[in-house]
Amino acid sequence: MRRLGLLPVRVDWVARATVCERCPMRVVKCGVSYCGTPFLRMPLRDPAVDGCGCPTREKARDPDEHCPIDARHEEATTVDGSCTCKWCASAHSAAPLAGRG
Repeated sequence: MRRLGLLPVRVDWVARATVCERCPMRVVKCGVSYCGTPFLRMPLRDPAVDGCGCPTREKARDPDEHCPIDARHEEATTVDGSCTCKWCASAHSAAPLAGRG
């Protein structure tokens, strides 16, 4: 439905998908990139070790999704409203610094 324009798409989804393409947990099955083994092939998993099993490009497009791991390849968490996942960390490091120039 997202491809039909019926659901919102994250503006920076390409940057998020690029992070996934460089991740050692990435698996390609039938030409589709997944966060670990596809979910239906491995429904019981530890997302920090096995990935979430989602197709990475579709997950990156979803504004409500987050990467299951942080930059240290540990389980991502939310602390004081701030997410530690790879996507959020890379978005914060890429944001321009206010007041500089």
